[in-house]
Amino acid sequence: MLALTVGLAACGSDPVAPTAPTPAPAPVVVPPGLSPVLTGMLNGLQAHITESIAYNRDLLPRNPQSTAQLQAKIAMLENPSLAAEIIQGQRWVEGQAGSLGGPPIAIATVFPLEFMRADAAQVIGTLESSVPPLETFFAIAFPAPSIRVWYGFALGNRGGGGVIHTEDRTTYEGRTGPNRLPYDAILGHELAHSYISNEMLTQFLELYVYNVIRTGSTDPAVWVFTRDWVPDQSSNAGLAAVLDVYQVLGHDAMARAYRAVYPLRPPYGQPLSPAVIQAFVDQAPADVRDIVAAKLATIVF
Repeated sequence: MLALTVGLAACGSDPVAPTAPTPAPAPVVVPPGLSPVLTGMLNGLQAHITESIAYNRDLLPRNPQSTAQLQAKIAMLENPSLAAEIIQGQRWVEGQAGSLGGPPIAIATVFPLEFMRADAAQVIGTLESSVPPLETFFAIAFPAPSIRVWYGFALGNRGGGGVIHTEDRTTYEGRTGPNRLPYDAILGHELAHSYISNEMLTQFLELYVYNVIRTGSTDPAVWVFTRDWVPDQSSNAGLAAVLDVYQVLGHDAMARAYRAVYPLRPPYGQPLSPAVIQAFVDQAPADVRDIVAAKLATIVF
């Protein structure tokens, strides 16, 4: 998950002025003849809008630096005609990605405002390019029958199980500085969470997919973006430690380790288990196995 700041912010004690009741949403009728993936998303559209309002409101007290953007999202979502406008305006884009030995994976993205259409189409293209490197790395078909993308409904990014909630590119780039994580890398990250929940192992996949697409190489020495990784530093921890392990093992052994780890389902927010660490150690030369184990022990979420 790539989300906003989660640090607690102090809440004031000033009385809150009463607000007018929220108007009832306009009736929503999903047109016939759409793809099953898109039909499912549109049938859940009003519920998703309601959930997105609550999600953005929950972020407000913890992210004062993004107050203006969050309030703008909430105001947009509180439009009682939004769901009907999305359907009437056909605010969606669809595509598909090839899959290992199976049918293509359907991809659909739904977005709330018309100006987002071009960027939403780019999201489809990025995901179509990102699925094959992941499948090849794991030697496993993408572990969901479709990819559903809710684009621009909330700040921050979440993914897993073939569902991606992603901030629109315009808002993201407007509220972040020049050293931001590339937007396409975020998409690869959330896509990779469908394979691996652990955050640091997924951040490696994020860099792997992003760079393989752009350089055609699995060699990190020629990658164009590595989150400021400096190899072989004694202080390297987390993602930097995973990249150090990749440098030690090489591409093929690293892929074998991830394939062994995949059924172990290392969870988000927890250190790697001994079994997960052993999967990597088993691929290392005998003289560096202790180093590999020590580096992976630095992963705490």
